[in-house]
Amino acid sequence: MGDEMDGQAREALAKLRRFLKARWEEEDPALFTGVVVPPKARSQTAPAQSSPYRAATGAQVARSPAPPAGNRVSGSGAPASAAGNKGSGSGAPAPAAGNKGSGSGAPAPAAGNKGSGSGAPAPAAVPGLHESGLIDPMASDRGRALLDMYGKTKDCTRCPLGRTRKEFVFGTGNPEADIVFVGEAPGEQEDLQGFPFVGPAGKLLTQMLSVIGVHRERVFICNVLKCRPPGNRPPELPEIEVCEPYLFEQIRTIKPKVIVALGRYAAQSMLQTNKTIGQVKSRWYRIMDADLIATYHPSACLRYPPNKKVVEADFLLLKARLDQLKVRA
Repeated sequence: MGDEMDGQAREALAKLRRFLKARWEEEDPALFTGVVVPPKARSQTAPAQSSPYRAATGAQVARSPAPPAGNRVSGSGAPASAAGNKGSGSGAPAPAAGNKGSGSGAPAPAAGNKGSGSGAPAPAAVPGLHESGLIDPMASDRGRALLDMYGKTKDCTRCPLGRTRKEFVFGTGNPEADIVFVGEAPGEQEDLQGFPFVGPAGKLLTQMLSVIGVHRERVFICNVLKCRPPGNRPPELPEIEVCEPYLFEQIRTIKPKVIVALGRYAAQSMLQTNKTIGQVKSRWYRIMDADLIATYHPSACLRYPPNKKVVEADFLLLKARLDQLKVRA
């Protein structure tokens, strides 16, 4: 009987994988041909999108992990455990002297007001989109708290990246989100536009979410680093130590039910581990009162197409957990 059930489960999973592959290829076959657009050409070849996540380039970054003491991970490969394993990450550090922060509920700026004026595509205007990236931040206590945090941190110069960046990439999405996606660092166009996950990797992420029935505007997306390392170089440890508390404070404020760490270094930061993405992916953990799963960064799928099968399977696990938790996304 057990063998029969296992066989049926394998057959059902295979059918679902074929369905997902067909859907993704139908959305944009070019993303799954194995052809990788050279980094310098991406901003010219990426198609425009009529959303706050206009096409631009983003790049995965690397770091030599050296997480602070105090592993907050409570789970392994088993289902998420009971509450009581809440993370103890410290609050966001105070901004440098002279930092400005209105924290006000100013109306969303007109499209094109954000950015360096270098000709990079500006985000399209969407109802309630604030320059911080938050959607309708004044509509909830969490939104107001995040907006206040943005005002206090957007001029941060606690590390050298504060003097070389063009935009402070705080994060974007719903302050009341049940799901938070954590990436690694802004790329060139994210630095110009001030929004995370734009360009081919962001487009692929949006398509992955669509396939499992998740709307991007209902989740919150951010990075470990809020400023772009020059030339997309790997972040340095002092930069990570400055930015991680901002990330942890965002998560404590939003109080998501599920966290998805995209890429090795996002996973290492969230799980406070030195393990590789291959060692921690595709498993559920309990951290900061949320269920967390780690998987490859979308850009890793574009660089090495076989990775998309792993992400595909991990998104099936994500879909199952969202259904289990009755998350509306």
